[in-house]
Amino acid sequence: MRSGQVVKLSERLRMVADLAGRDIDSLADVGCDHGWLGISLLLEGHAAHVIGMDLREGPLSRARENAALYGLGEGCFETRLSDGLDRLEPGEADVIVMAGIGGVLMCRLITRGLEAAKCASKLVLSPQSHIESVRALLAAEGFAITDERMCRESGKYYTAMSVSCRGDTYTLSDEELFFGPVLIEKGNPLFYEYVREMRDKAKKRLTEINMKNGGAGEGYDPAEHFERLLISAERVLRNAPIIRKG
Repeated sequence: MRSGQVVKLSERLRMVADLAGRDIDSLADVGCDHGWLGISLLLEGHAAHVIGMDLREGPLSRARENAALYGLGEGCFETRLSDGLDRLEPGEADVIVMAGIGGVLMCRLITRGLEAAKCASKLVLSPQSHIESVRALLAAEGFAITDERMCRESGKYYTAMSVSCRGDTYTLSDEELFFGPVLIEKGNPLFYEYVREMRDKAKKRLTEINMKNGGAGEGYDPAEHFERLLISAERVLRNAPIIRKG
């Protein structure tokens, strides 16, 4: 640790930092915002070098200012103006973090930067939405989901996963796509609380869609999506320990 200084992260970012792990040679934080995740890992001695990446110069400038407050210069906290992984060379970072990004955009960034993503020893992903799309892409590209965590902050649920490229493609059930194979296996109370909330949301949205007689949009059928979500949630809850059923 540098000078005994510590950055207090939000519960969501602490979850992501814990999944990133320790003894990191180089970490790339895609969409780094103000840089607090990388700064924290450097100060705690868990990372030797951090590359903060963002599409806009504003957040990068604030990240550099925040790093400078703790005496972290470009030698250990580097910033790059980059659209996703565009400016990251394959093998340059052993850990890549993408957090606070929508799932559809995350899929696009991983696909476009697939070579760099597959060369990393670990990806830590925390999509804000459409997490089932991210898990489907990971399975199709041979990324194994090695760990998943969940927290609730300010009334909102957040999920983060650690993945690594194993090369072999595989398929996931709808339950695993929507709720995560590792989270299902762990089955803690917060997870089942989340599943119940998703079940109730799916029921409500299906009722609204049916009342409006809404048709399917191009490439996306909301009724089909929420029906799959509802069935998956009910299956997960049906298989949950009795003491955790709601």
